[in-house]
Amino acid sequence: MIRLATAVATAAAVVAVTVLPSEAAEESLDPGSRMMLVLDSSGSMAEATPSGGTRIDAAKDALREVIGGLPEDQEVGLRVYGAEVFSQNDPGACTDSQLIVEPGTGNRDQLTSALDGYEPYGETPIGNALQEAGKDLGTEGPRTIVLVSDGEPTCEPDPCTVATELAGAGVDVRIDVVGLDVDQTARDKLRCIAENGHGTYYDAEDADDLVRSLDVSTTRASRPFDLTGTLVQGTATPDDAPTITTGQYLDTFPAEGGLWYRVERTAPNSTIHVGVTHRSIAFGSMGDWVSVSTHHPGDDPGSLGLCSEGSSFPLGTLGYTSATSWVENADNPCNTADVLYVEVAPLKGDLSAEPVEIVVYEEPPLADPSGGDLFPRPQEPAWTPIEPGEAVTDVVPGTSLSNAPVVSDGTYAFDINLGETQVVAIPLDWGQNLQAQFDSALPTGEGLATHGPTVQISGPVRDYAMVDFLAREPENWTGGVWGAFPEGTTSYAIGAQSQTVGYLNRNGGAGASIPGLRYVQVSFDTSGDPLPYTLTLKTNGTAGEGAPEYADVDGLPPPSADSALIDGSGGGSGDSGDQPSGDATPGDEPSSGDEATQNQALTSEDDGSGLPWLPVGLGAAGLLALGGAGWLVRRNRATPTP
Repeated sequence: MIRLATAVATAAAVVAVTVLPSEAAEESLDPGSRMMLVLDSSGSMAEATPSGGTRIDAAKDALREVIGGLPEDQEVGLRVYGAEVFSQNDPGACTDSQLIVEPGTGNRDQLTSALDGYEPYGETPIGNALQEAGKDLGTEGPRTIVLVSDGEPTCEPDPCTVATELAGAGVDVRIDVVGLDVDQTARDKLRCIAENGHGTYYDAEDADDLVRSLDVSTTRASRPFDLTGTLVQGTATPDDAPTITTGQYLDTFPAEGGLWYRVERTAPNSTIHVGVTHRSIAFGSMGDWVSVSTHHPGDDPGSLGLCSEGSSFPLGTLGYTSATSWVENADNPCNTADVLYVEVAPLKGDLSAEPVEIVVYEEPPLADPSGGDLFPRPQEPAWTPIEPGEAVTDVVPGTSLSNAPVVSDGTYAFDINLGETQVVAIPLDWGQNLQAQFDSALPTGEGLATHGPTVQISGPVRDYAMVDFLAREPENWTGGVWGAFPEGTTSYAIGAQSQTVGYLNRNGGAGASIPGLRYVQVSFDTSGDPLPYTLTLKTNGTAGEGAPEYADVDGLPPPSADSALIDGSGGGSGDSGDQPSGDATPGDEPSSGDEATQNQALTSEDDGSGLPWLPVGLGAAGLLALGGAGWLVRRNRATPTP
């Protein structure tokens, strides 16, 4: 059992994103993200915790700490139950629940001062408190209830049934529960509430446990699935397409057809990289697919020639793919045209009115356009056994590429919920490849998934960057890349490995042709309780080996290991030129400004690079892979145009 303060903080962090002090990047909240803290003030909260002090005092102290660390733009409220009616025989005992502070921003002082007025008193009408909390949060947007309780409900309705009803309205409802020094019977009931409410159950013994649990819960709640960027409106045809440059953009799919954009090349023989990220309702062939393609103007007016295209094949809630302008012949119009066109289009599933994130990076041309001095294309790396080390426990993974924390080599402890995708980012240089390994002890009993988690690694411009291990999985992996659970399995290991970064990997090399952040994603589409696991990251190779020589072009910095790329800087900082700025969400009006956006959230301090580095005290390796079965072939081809 984790310590109590730690538990409450963990729960709260999941709702808000392990709140670390940060000046480097702002957390991007989903529109309408709202949280309700629900506090048990029943008579049993007067009992002492194992570490001393009463349960109610531990809960108050933990909530004060967590409330103080919430993002300023996180809407949060407070409801208390069991505070006014003493006995179950008294009228109103089973509806003894009060809204103390309505959900909102700018109410932190009101929330913390309100906690002082409550002492242990009455019954435990959890079901009614959840029903009322659901009303407090409304019916739209992402909503999270964080329930803190020390015992079983003493009144109808059954809170497990209420949790099912609240979560049944859609995936935007989550109920996290922190059990404070509870026995097994109460733990089972509280865990049932969390499971039925699409949330996580946390055990807490004392105030420290409680803080950690609430911290994690509120972190997750304040940053649900997140697509961000400068708003742009693509068009149905290339004729009047909006111009986009290096940066990150957000658009919305129309009811029919795709979206077109125009990219103006800065210098001949530069390479235009375009990537997309989108939401998917399911895995693989049951999920939503999107394509992205690049085109050059044709010889005939209005005609276009295809340069390359890619399509997504999601292994979780996140789908991504990429395309470039590069082809082998330096004189090909894909390499020389002043203007290129990009189409982003749904391939499968109903994505009407769904957001799509689009990233663009213009890579400078080589100093020698013929490529005669290029380092040979790297050979496919071999998997080397990985032993997990001492795990870092204070990192909260992102829910998408846009809010993934940047970490380093090492082992990280996480837990993953039903249908969840988790993402971390790690820098990768020329000549390097990345290994990511998932390890977990599996739960037993009913409800265990029929197949395991998937791990996937993508490149800095959402490019596919993995070694294909289909039918040749490493010996220490439990199952295949698709993650089947063998009968009798009690532990599980699987992983992913990126290709070695080399310039010539753009010629059929699965996207590993430029250095920059690699995104490790983990997805698990079915589970009962949250599945605890460790993710171990290991960087191999000699940094900088095979780095090409680029031409010196004003405004086109070359890529590097810590490159954000899409912010227009080779090393994660700098001016991107005349570029729209400001993050936005679907439904807002497009805006313009001076800088591009870069949204790897969860930062600790500004180190001058513009990247959100986490203060992780293990050696280098970050991870978190979402859906990466090696057999997953993402179509990505260049035209054989001479």
